[in-house]
Amino acid sequence: MTLQLLIFIAAMIYLCWVSVRYWKRRNRKDGPLIEVVENKSVSKPYRQRRIQKKRESDADREWRKRVRDEIEDMTK
Repeated sequence: MTLQLLIFIAAMIYLCWVSVRYWKRRNRKDGPLIEVVENKSVSKPYRQRRIQKKRESDADREWRKRVRDEIEDMTK
């Protein structure tokens, strides 16, 4: 026998063994067809997950106004 024939026979034996394992596992009746996994980490619905917008304080508005005015002065 040549080396190629031995490799071919070994491959065929392996494929037969894999197919037998597959059919045995597939034909088992004790396991469910589709396994349902419950999600333990329940996330909040999309609408509740929204981040509340932070309200601007008077100081922030004043600072933004000053920066905007400075930018306008520099571009003139």
